[in-house]
Amino acid sequence: MFGSKMNVSTLGHEIRSMINDVEQLLSEARTSTGEKAVELEKRGLQLLSSTISKAHELEKIAVHSAKDIATSTDNMVNANSGRSMAIVGLLGAGIGLLAGFALSRN
Repeated sequence: MFGSKMNVSTLGHEIRSMINDVEQLLSEARTSTGEKAVELEKRGLQLLSSTISKAHELEKIAVHSAKDIATSTDNMVNANSGRSMAIVGLLGAGIGLLAGFALSRN
């Protein structure tokens, strides 16, 4: 599978770490002036760009995983269409039976 749990978890940790770094840079930038402020701004923009890149990577993994799940569900339903219809029919009959009991008690 394209997006394993480890990849998603690792990317999530990296993004959280980058966000913490940006927060720390912003905190430092509040009190800085001159060249230090320019350097902090540059580092902050680089971190922001990296974080956005990681977020896009995570988005691609999520979309690919969702497509994989939809495909496997579709394949399972197509392969077991008779069974799927029987389950839906039994569920419908069960709900109808319960509704009938509930309405007949009143």
